[in-house]
Amino acid sequence: MKRRIGFSTGALAYGDFKRGVELQDREGVSAIELSALRANELDGAIESLPLLNNPRFKYRSFHAPSAFEGMSDFDVAEKLKPVAELGIPIVVHPDTIIDFEPWKTLGDLVLIENMDSRKSCCRTADEMLGCFDQLPHARFCFDIGHAREVDSTMGVAIELLSIFKSRLAEIHLSEVDWTCHHIPISTSAALAFQRLARRIPEDVPVIIESVIDSDSIDAELKMAERCLEPNSDLLKTTTRVAPALSRTPAQ
Repeated sequence: MKRRIGFSTGALAYGDFKRGVELQDREGVSAIELSALRANELDGAIESLPLLNNPRFKYRSFHAPSAFEGMSDFDVAEKLKPVAELGIPIVVHPDTIIDFEPWKTLGDLVLIENMDSRKSCCRTADEMLGCFDQLPHARFCFDIGHAREVDSTMGVAIELLSIFKSRLAEIHLSEVDWTCHHIPISTSAALAFQRLARRIPEDVPVIIESVIDSDSIDAELKMAERCLEPNSDLLKTTTRVAPALSRTPAQ
């Protein structure tokens, strides 16, 4: 089975959903995530759901806001019902949830993502257990860049994949720099990610969150694919160095 892979619309076009989708109508893309990372983007993103009706996209997901900015959990879960009615998985940052009850109504369409070191919870497997206790039907979105940012030895990443293997539903892939920004994948990050390749089944879709310009889409796509090929010789195929700082907002 060929792995389904594509980008977050936010990584390619910030809040311009139409452009974020159009840029992915190309060879090699078979998955997409419509990202409403900022609360004021939520209504527009939901109105843009028909943009995903492209047969190229074999897998579609939706990213809920990373801060609710005055909305309650009930408010957000209610707004997301049209997404759930289409059967589209919804990625949620667990640190945003105060009241778990409204999220239970979305069942296994809720994907809980592991966090980076800026957050005070859900960075490690132990920290995520409590969240899954509250949402027993939720599944797992593994952000490999977050896990490496928390622990560069990849021990945290291996533990997350081991404990939540049966819940694994989606991968978020990018390098995360020391300021927790999502940046293009460097060779050193790719080598670390490749250590996990055999632990990630090929039927689990991958969403790339590297913030890049449109000219870099094909190269980043190939880099992401190589990261998840256990036998790919990354040192022969490419050498990329991470920049010291990112210019774009963290996700």
